[in-house]
Amino acid sequence: MLIADNLHKVRAHIPAHVTLVCVSKFHPVEAIREAYEAGERHFGESRVQELKTKVPQLPNDIHWHFIGHLQTNKVRDLFRACYPPSLQGGTEGRLIIESVDSLRLLEAIDAEAAKMGIVQDILLEVHVAREETKTGFNPEELKALSHQLSAFSHVRVCGLMTMATNTEDEKEIRRCFTEAHALLSTFNLQPSTFSAGMSDDYPIAIECGATSVRIGSAIFGERSLTGTKSTSLREKRSYSEAVLQSEGRSLPRALFFDQDGILFDSMPNHAKAWEEVMSSYGLPLTAYDVYVNEGRTGRAVIEEALSHVQPSKPVDIEAVYHAKSEAFRRLNHGELPPLIPGVKEVLEYLHAQGVQCWVVTGSGERSLLDNLEKTFPGIFSGFITAFDVTHGKPDPEPYLKAWERTGFNKSECAVVENAPLGVRAGKAAGLFTIAVNTGILPDSDLAAEQADRIFPNMSALLDWLKAQN
Repeated sequence: MLIADNLHKVRAHIPAHVTLVCVSKFHPVEAIREAYEAGERHFGESRVQELKTKVPQLPNDIHWHFIGHLQTNKVRDLFRACYPPSLQGGTEGRLIIESVDSLRLLEAIDAEAAKMGIVQDILLEVHVAREETKTGFNPEELKALSHQLSAFSHVRVCGLMTMATNTEDEKEIRRCFTEAHALLSTFNLQPSTFSAGMSDDYPIAIECGATSVRIGSAIFGERSLTGTKSTSLREKRSYSEAVLQSEGRSLPRALFFDQDGILFDSMPNHAKAWEEVMSSYGLPLTAYDVYVNEGRTGRAVIEEALSHVQPSKPVDIEAVYHAKSEAFRRLNHGELPPLIPGVKEVLEYLHAQGVQCWVVTGSGERSLLDNLEKTFPGIFSGFITAFDVTHGKPDPEPYLKAWERTGFNKSECAVVENAPLGVRAGKAAGLFTIAVNTGILPDSDLAAEQADRIFPNMSALLDWLKAQN
């Protein structure tokens, strides 16, 4: 009855006109069923694959809210999950996609809905937070889009969704919600939905006009992820000093470090460069997609994008990758990206302990690779890059090559990654795999790949390494 009790407490603070969306992502079917039996009918999920598993096990009168980033190539799978042939009672209210964050995604939803002969309810995600990692239309883009909506006959824009800046500053949170709410008037929707606010800030969102709030941890509690406590991004930023106790493992003899997002804070500019160049070639790839595909070789990233479209003329993969490399260097102003905070201390500690440190990366960016020795003089025992492998991550080949060159047993080696595909590669190689979540993806994406440990930053990793010695 814990979930029912939590719902009772949350409901006491939510006005009757505000829809409560129970954010059930990463929680088991049994938890959703308990909330359903307590009277809830609106549930929020962020992964298509998870929905495909859950929907058949739960009642048909649930209203599903898709609240995660949705890739265009996953729209069909999302529709198939929520609108199975066996569905009785029609599709009205069955699904609302709250996270429509680009014109390309809007087009994909409209096209797929047309094939099914339905009109799909959506919310447009607006970006008003002071964080580049947030997705969505900025206010200017949203106003321009308001004049194009008549072209989409198989979507129904029901309102807006937004997320506030991750901060403890209530003034900034209130600014985000107020600014986003004011944009509703752009569309003259009657009635209109304003989805804003989560477990940490939903009372402020309601004060600022939210008609729908997305609450997860306050209802279902935190979910444990592969030996670590699940943390929100806000919690993750404030957490750094707690020493994780030794669990019988000794300090590895060799650690294999990914480059982007582990050594260099280079992923934001990688994402911008990829999005800029791929868009110029008419290829589907958003900044979020770059983080999801992090670890693949550049050629593999381009081939993946090409697999979802039929370009009007042949695409020269080498030319695309060259253009991306040029864009990346331009965005860095010819300089190296900053180091990930705390990584220098981690490497120096390991080197002092006689631990071999290797770089294992899918990158072919010469601007970074050529400067590794200058940046970390005498630290690295070897390098495995995109030029050394036939198959990049998530294939285990890069990590297997590094392991073979050490001459150590696998039990004496470990991987340090920040990306789900990199974690998958490390685990497929049979190696102890540590994830340091320096990016925009949730811890749960790393846990889903069976990371052995998940840390919020390099300081926490260093504490853990010292505890092993």
